[in-house]
Amino acid sequence: MNTMEFYFLQLPSYISLGICGLVGILFLYIHIKKIIIDIKISNILILLSLSSIIVQVLIVVLFQSMGNEIGSFSMFYNVINLFILTFLYIYRNEMKLNYYLYWSFALLFLMGMEIRALQTLKLGLLDAI
Repeated sequence: MNTMEFYFLQLPSYISLGICGLVGILFLYIHIKKIIIDIKISNILILLSLSSIIVQVLIVVLFQSMGNEIGSFSMFYNVINLFILTFLYIYRNEMKLNYYLYWSFALLFLMGMEIRALQTLKLGLLDAI
């Protein structure tokens, strides 16, 4: 993999983890300081964060399907992100109790998974052993 292809995979990941991290920290700040903001703004920020993750995972899957080897562990963590998004969708009504706290933890966790996917880029199962 040349450096241009490598940056093509890294840039969406950095953008996604930056968005998730900023929105997660903002929601944690809103929860701690008990700030009142419009729920539509919160939903837009959540939608932006989650859509950035979906776009990043789709870029990785597209790159992998073109015959490029990105590493099995990186692909594993990207698939785990899709499962996390699925569970967040399933439990979205339960998350309304402590809306900002739950979403901040969810987005910070997704940010951590993005970091882990970046760290394992180009690592396969045999490389990790």
